[in-house]
This record gives sequence, structure tokens and C-alpha cells, in this order.
Amino acid sequence: DEEPLTLANLDQAEARAREILKNRPTFVAGLERLGWERALVYKTLALTGLRKGELASLTVGQLELDEAVPYVVLAAADAKAGRGAEIALRADLADDIRSNLADRLATLQQQALARSESIPSSLPVDQPLFRIPADMIRVLDRDLDTAGIPKQDDRGRTVDIHAMRHTFATHMNKNGVAPRTVQHAMRHSTIDLTMSTYTDPRLLDIAGALDKLPAPDQEGEARCSAGSNRHVEPSFACTSACTNISPSDGQAVI
Repeated sequence: DEEPLTLANLDQAEARAREILKNRPTFVAGLERLGWERALVYKTLALTGLRKGELASLTVGQLELDEAVPYVVLAAADAKAGRGAEIALRADLADDIRSNLADRLATLQQQALARSESIPSSLPVDQPLFRIPADMIRVLDRDLDTAGIPKQDDRGRTVDIHAMRHTFATHMNKNGVAPRTVQHAMRHSTIDLTMSTYTDPRLLDIAGALDKLPAPDQEGEARCSAGSNRHVEPSFACTSACTNISPSDGQAVI
């Protein structure tokens, strides 16, 4: 029986495969491009919140990579909610997509040259941005197995393509992005869906959030206590001095 492919033996398996295929450089180059594109697909899903079907619908012509903030246009007909959207692309993701497209164009030009055809100057605008296989979940399962990532977590939740959308929302919330901004990026109709369903509370930095709370005004507490013959609880008994909040409207934000 063949040894299962894991991260521990991945380098050895690659070396054996390269030795076996050393006389087929074009085939090997194709496999390398396929692997690079698959990694880019995963990165795009995790950094845009796009659904699998939405990502599969995108074409080269829907990219706007030369804008100050690069983005891709999602057609209304291809969006789950039936609303078109401009999906912002982080700078490093846009760079990776540019590199991928440049590599694909170079391959297309080499193929045209070998067939004595006219050499294209750009990729067709209707060419799919990525090749998304129909059985992508099986591909992901193999990659998870190789990477040693369990298919289910300790709460019985399954890692699938859509889980990357949950990852997108959780990472933004974890890093302090305003909830309304996260909702907009997720293209959700309600904030509750974004915060309750698509955010994993166990990954939020509660301790870090507590550290960001303002420290008590020690001088204000001392002034309050000095002006009274009784014990004064800071921040509550002396609102204006200890919390620096004007009580003119009868309300204090703690």
C-alpha cells in the first residue's frame, strides 16, 4: 500500500514525482500552475468572503486591478442575493492575481507561437478567472488530509468551502473591524447574521479587548475622596470628575 501523503513526507513525494516526470517538463509546469492556482483560490475565498458559485462565475473582464483599491465586479445574476457588488481585493491578493494572469498569458502566447498562430496581447475577457472544479470539496478534503487539518472541529463543525466565508468574517471581527463594515463586506441584510452566525466568538480576543478599556482617572478619584468625609466609590459617585463625562443629560457612558 502507498503511504498516505502528509506534510511530513510531502517534499519526498514531490522529489520522487519530479524524478519520474523529468522528461515531461510541460506536464510538470502545468501541475505547478494548477497547484499555485488552487492555493490562490483558497486565498481569494478567505480574503473576499465570496461563495464558491460566485467565485466560479467571475471572468477576467470583471477585474479592475488598476484602480486605487483593486476590485472585482460581481454580477447581480451571479450573487446569492441577486444584487451586484464590487468586491475589494487586498493589495497582496491583487498582486497574486496579476502574477497568475501574467503567467497564463505567457503560456497562451507560447502555445500560439508553437502553432504559428497570431500571438494574443491579453487574455480573453470572458475567460474564467479561476478553474473551479465541480468536485472542489473533494479536492479540499484531500488538501485538508495532507495538511493534517481535521475535517471537523471539537464542536462538530465541518470544514468546507463555505467555512472560508465564516473565516473571512471572524478574522475581520477579531481584528477590530467595525461590525457595520463587516456586514457590508459580507453583503448581509442584517447585522445579526454577520455577528451571530458568521463570527466564531471563541476566536475573538476578549482579554485583549479588556486591555483596551481606559484606566481609571486616579487623580480624579483622589479629588473626589478628599472632598468627602465618607468612602467614595470611584467612577460612579463622582461621575464628572472620575470619568470625565458631563452629567448634563443625566446619562453616563461607562
